[in-house]
Amino acid sequence: MRSRFLLFIFVTLSTFSFAHDANKAFFTIQQKEAIVEVTAEFPWSIRNALIDASPGLENAKSQNDFDTAFFEYVQNNFQIRNNGSSLKLLSVNDASHKGHSHQTNFVFLFEGTEFDDIKNTMMFNIYKDQENFHNVLFQKEHINFITSLDLESFKMAPNSSSSMSQKKTGLLLLLFLVFVISFWIKKKQL
Repeated sequence: MRSRFLLFIFVTLSTFSFAHDANKAFFTIQQKEAIVEVTAEFPWSIRNALIDASPGLENAKSQNDFDTAFFEYVQNNFQIRNNGSSLKLLSVNDASHKGHSHQTNFVFLFEGTEFDDIKNTMMFNIYKDQENFHNVLFQKEHINFITSLDLESFKMAPNSSSSMSQKKTGLLLLLFLVFVISFWIKKKQL
């Protein structure tokens, strides 16, 4: 009886041993002058996605082979665009480790001063239920969205507060013109 109880405790606790699901990745994206910086947090399973995309890596002996394959994997599966043109991926760097031992952090740097579309299909090659969570600092707003097999990309909407202020300015200008024209008509009638 005691051994069954210990087995139950062990099985129950082992299901909580991984802090992050293997099919979830997290991305923070922000504009920094002429660079778009992406901080990516992957689960341990990113290695499986990379080997699935580049099967020759199973027998690779150098870190450079993995680095080159990962750069190509990011270039093919994570695209930041502006007006339909992809921004150039400049670098993919291993970030200082901040999380759990079973996660990997990277920083992607893209060349560009603006972007309006993000496509992220990373790890879709190994999980049909993969979800990529994004936190984007865009025009002084935080925008959150998720990419999945059903929705691989996200278009950035212009800042709603700036478009609202443009509408208010246009309305005030229209009211001013109506006032000036009505004043002019009344003055002409006198």
